[in-house]
Amino acid sequence: MRLTQADPLSLRLAADARFGPTDYGDDQIWSLSLAGGDPPALALHTTYGLRARDMRLCPAFAEGEAQVTDPEQFAAPPAVHHFTVNRLQFSFSPLPGLRVHADYWAPDSHSVAGQFTVVNESANARACRLRLCAVLHPLEGGVVFGPPSSGAQLHLQAQTGNLSPVVVLEQGNVADASAWPALARSLDLAPGESQTVRWAQAARPTAQAGLDLCHELLARGWAADLQKIKALAADVPEIETGDPDWDAAFALAYKVALQSYVGPTTHLPYPSFIFTRNINKGYSPRGDGADHTWQWDGQVATEAYVNLPQIAQAAPELAKGIIRNYLAIQQPDGFIDWKPGLAGQRNRALCIPLLATLSWLIYEYTEDHDFIAEVYRGLKRFVEMWFTERYDRDGDGLPEWSHTIQSAFDDCPSFVRWQRWGQAADITLAEAPDLAAYLYRECNSLIRMAQLLGGEAEGDVPPLAARAEMIRIAVDAMWRDDTASYHYVDIETHESPVGVELGRSEGDMALPIGRRFASPARVLVRVFGERDAPPPAVNIAIAGRGRRGRRRVEKIPSRRVTWYWGLGSVTSDKLYSEVERVDVTGVPPGWQVWVGTVDYTRQDQTLLLPVWAGLPTGERLEALVRRTITDPARYWRPYGIPNCSALDPAYKPDNREGSGGVWLMWNTMIGEGLADHGYPAEAAELIRRMMAAMLHTLKTEKAFREAYNCDVLEGLGERDYLWGAAPVHLFLRTVGVRIVSPRKVWLWGRTPFPWPVTVRWRGVTVTKFDEGARVRFPSGKEVIVPGDSEQMVED
Repeated sequence: MRLTQADPLSLRLAADARFGPTDYGDDQIWSLSLAGGDPPALALHTTYGLRARDMRLCPAFAEGEAQVTDPEQFAAPPAVHHFTVNRLQFSFSPLPGLRVHADYWAPDSHSVAGQFTVVNESANARACRLRLCAVLHPLEGGVVFGPPSSGAQLHLQAQTGNLSPVVVLEQGNVADASAWPALARSLDLAPGESQTVRWAQAARPTAQAGLDLCHELLARGWAADLQKIKALAADVPEIETGDPDWDAAFALAYKVALQSYVGPTTHLPYPSFIFTRNINKGYSPRGDGADHTWQWDGQVATEAYVNLPQIAQAAPELAKGIIRNYLAIQQPDGFIDWKPGLAGQRNRALCIPLLATLSWLIYEYTEDHDFIAEVYRGLKRFVEMWFTERYDRDGDGLPEWSHTIQSAFDDCPSFVRWQRWGQAADITLAEAPDLAAYLYRECNSLIRMAQLLGGEAEGDVPPLAARAEMIRIAVDAMWRDDTASYHYVDIETHESPVGVELGRSEGDMALPIGRRFASPARVLVRVFGERDAPPPAVNIAIAGRGRRGRRRVEKIPSRRVTWYWGLGSVTSDKLYSEVERVDVTGVPPGWQVWVGTVDYTRQDQTLLLPVWAGLPTGERLEALVRRTITDPARYWRPYGIPNCSALDPAYKPDNREGSGGVWLMWNTMIGEGLADHGYPAEAAELIRRMMAAMLHTLKTEKAFREAYNCDVLEGLGERDYLWGAAPVHLFLRTVGVRIVSPRKVWLWGRTPFPWPVTVRWRGVTVTKFDEGARVRFPSGKEVIVPGDSEQMVED
């Protein structure tokens, strides 16, 4: 591989949790820039988790009067040849006839090190000078790097925040005529000769601690360390398509997926992922990580759904460790927290039901029978927890969400309460197709596990199958032919009525209405006030007739009104066939009141998830795919499927002041549903659209993003977010390749992509093409597999 500044890049550098311990409270992340900056340089830079404005390490070269630091002036620009979680290898020619091979690596959370191998490729002897420059812009009160300090070894030191960074160059001396603080090394090279110069940087609370760490790194040989990194990198599959940009994006996706792991700690026994590991993250002022922001404070099943299948081949123990972490904090009744963290953080909501599904996905990649035997009982108790009275409030066999955050679709247009553009209905009073789809898959995953394990577990199959069938029947009732979509339904009526506005006012409301409804409706009251004002004591009275025509007055006390930043909302507990009058009191002057009924017909991406679970079949599946998913007016946007239908009043393609953007977890699930249930060409097209957006940010911003604008080329949210990486697992699933071991491969379907696809892993090479596939095993055995039927190929 050879990637330059013009190519897709994401060159973060951080400690690898597989390589050794990481520090959850002080994890220092670096990023390599091949060009640009102020001043322009080939720079490795960080902010130490915002404990510095900027810290840069960059090489400079001099020969005679010629001096060069800006890569634009190099004889040959930098090109990256290899990258992994904690290692970057690249080369360049700063001066004609001089070739430099650079190798940077992160030994741990507090240091970074590297070496330059300078090769004289000319026919003449060369006398050049290598400088390692260190430029720090500290926080207020900090100290920049000054002239080199003497002592046991010449070094540079500075101070910023609570750190004292130290830089050491092996056999370095004082740099002459350098514009920046630097250490230098003179190199006399005969034709064809090469010399290697090593360096180290450490940032610890004291300069002496940093200097000691640098000395320790330079005193030991690196051969064993680099060989271990190489061995870990060899576990990563290599994907070759007909597009070099795609190949680079998939390789970078593996790096980002694996780089997201830190730990373990005393609170979680296995390494856990964080959502975005970039230069501005990783520092905990408390020191233990308990004060980390939401991107670092726990593992969530939705992010796991994207990440674990990405890494299951390359690092199966990391993937299994996430499931084991969940089970390690499971309570006796089966409850598993939604977001357990490495510092003991807890969300206190019940985890999204995806853990059995994830465990089975891991099994498909590893065929580890012992792992399934280890986790089965705990996962079954977890799934059963969802069907208790606390979560299945009406006891009909289909549970309800407790909060939009629990669903991971925080800003769902139908239910979000802290956005003015949201409807703000009560999600606990609705049944949702996405939760049903998750639970249906969970039950079926448990059935597969029970059948695999046999024995006593076989007895679990009939009740699990019965539960899955109840869910299927309930989801079937959520379908509407006129919209070719599933919909939210009311928890009592199991219908999806259209919402209507009943009235609005300023200040207190005394509103006679006299409105009847064809289908019983819930009344929704919203209050719009000043963002920073304390919540007022708003009381509500609704007079009308219930489902059976009896008169009722429902009084809603102020404690039931939910407030977020000046936005108050409440949904009636009772259903109404007629609303006669609504009174709202306690509203401050100038504040707005809106009254209406809950609209269950608004459409968003989660309503498409039954296709992922395999729930629709036949004509209904065809209608969902042809009329809805691939409808450009609703979901089939230029760069992926958005949060909500483009016809929804809240739709904003950039997710600003509304709902939109392409979010990979739901797109991955929908893509899997298309690929698994007879629509591989549509799955391939969805991947193509998402890849176009990702390649744009990889080329222009040198990073994946958390989400992507659905209508124009633009990245949204955090950089290198865990689930924003290229969808490797979805791609391989769509191609129809799963390599289990160096002696076993699963194949299915025909590749829907316009070029052959080759996957290499642990000596196995699989190539899928139009007519079938070719498998070459490490033993030399080669098998040609015609056709598209699912089959296992073994050596």
